[in-house]
Amino acid sequence: MKRYELVVDIYKYVFDGQNEAGGFLFHYEYENPVTTKATGGSIKPFDSLESFGAIYKEQQMVELYMPYRPSLRDKLGRIRNKTGEVQFVEPDNDSMEFEIFGIFPQVDMNGRTVDYRVICKRSVRQN
Repeated sequence: MKRYELVVDIYKYVFDGQNEAGGFLFHYEYENPVTTKATGGSIKPFDSLESFGAIYKEQQMVELYMPYRPSLRDKLGRIRNKTGEVQFVEPDNDSMEFEIFGIFPQVDMNGRTVDYRVICKRSVRQN
């Protein structure tokens, strides 16, 4: 797989407490993202994984390798190339958001973590 040099914004999950019904209150720090370098790209050439069955499902998935370890609750967005061009956009030209699906440490021959393989899927709820 060819890996492209990218820059990614990570929106941190912030827990605000609980409401009277016991539901969790939280928000994402869109104004103050953590920006990090990454390599990677789409998992399939046409940006999606399709499954045909009783219900048709399409998921847009991205595989990134980055030195920064995000939390599984964080979101990623504004994935852009070296020139600053956003690579994944919505039909209305907004940047696509991705939820983190899995984080896997990549180790060298001495057992040291070199970077993290982060698998992401397109967020259903875009802000």
